[in-house]
Amino acid sequence: MTAGGFFRFLAFFVPVWWAWMGFTFYANRFDTDDLPYRLLIFVAMLGVAALATTLPPAFGGSTSGFVLAYVFVRVVLLALYARAIRHVQEGRAIATFYFAAFSAAVLVWLASLLFPAPSRYFVWVLALAIEIPSPIVGWRLIPSRPVDPRHAPERLGLLTIIVLGESVSAVVLGVGDVSWGAEAVFAALGGFLCAAAFWWIYFEFVNPEYAFAALRLRGRILRGLVLVYSNYPMIAGLAALGVGVKLAILAAGGESAYHDSGWVLCAGLALSMAALAAVELVMPPYWLAIDFWLRLATAVLALVLIPFSSALSPIVIVWILAAALVVQVVVELLGHEEHVEAI
Repeated sequence: MTAGGFFRFLAFFVPVWWAWMGFTFYANRFDTDDLPYRLLIFVAMLGVAALATTLPPAFGGSTSGFVLAYVFVRVVLLALYARAIRHVQEGRAIATFYFAAFSAAVLVWLASLLFPAPSRYFVWVLALAIEIPSPIVGWRLIPSRPVDPRHAPERLGLLTIIVLGESVSAVVLGVGDVSWGAEAVFAALGGFLCAAAFWWIYFEFVNPEYAFAALRLRGRILRGLVLVYSNYPMIAGLAALGVGVKLAILAAGGESAYHDSGWVLCAGLALSMAALAAVELVMPPYWLAIDFWLRLATAVLALVLIPFSSALSPIVIVWILAAALVVQVVVELLGHEEHVEAI
């Protein structure tokens, strides 16, 4: 894993994450759970599976399949919005807005096939520049079709569970790829502890239900936008953390090529913790909350460790980060009731 590869991962993860968020936005406002909706969701699942299979060749420079798979997923979403425009009069304004914005972006994605790399990537940026800022405008149209507060938290949390599951899977697969030894087991335990502590922090102390409850307070547009956009660095960082754990286990098992891979762990956790800190910053009691300072301190610690990752063993780094996460859990278990009451 190189720095260039890490940034390529972050770049390719943007459309993958946005594909998920697109269906989350739609379902929070127009989920009918009828037969056409279910069939279209199943079709979208096939598209997402196809999108996943195109990622390895896309990393190697063959990106046409990636573009076509992504466009397929977005076309399914456009079909859903077309139904909403036709059948949901009170939500027609916001449905029409998203249909227009996403349609324009789809055309730009298709146009990118006419360009060779690296020019194609600049066209992708243009397409994403049309899609991703759309909630900034669309959020002001929400009164015409409000977010369903009952299901929005669980839909955002579901993606977190999936990525956390991948992190645990990385521990299992990592141990399976190396010879059993004390160091490999120790690294695996540290990685599992990181995943478990992150799960506890997110679902107990940064519970999306608390965040969506805070959307009823003054300044809900800012809170909503921060909650949406901070989800990307949090999920991307969590995925990188899972990769870093696997590399740490491989290094502990004697794979010398990964002995300086601890920076992947640090970069992943720094991204995730910075995102959670941003969420805490816009939730009462804002920067006065110990939650905010714990997230920020952990992110800073992870960043500080990056320059030393070539000298420190990945096992040492994974346990330093695991300890930082466990400290967060312990501190907040002792005082979390005050945090909940503030919201």
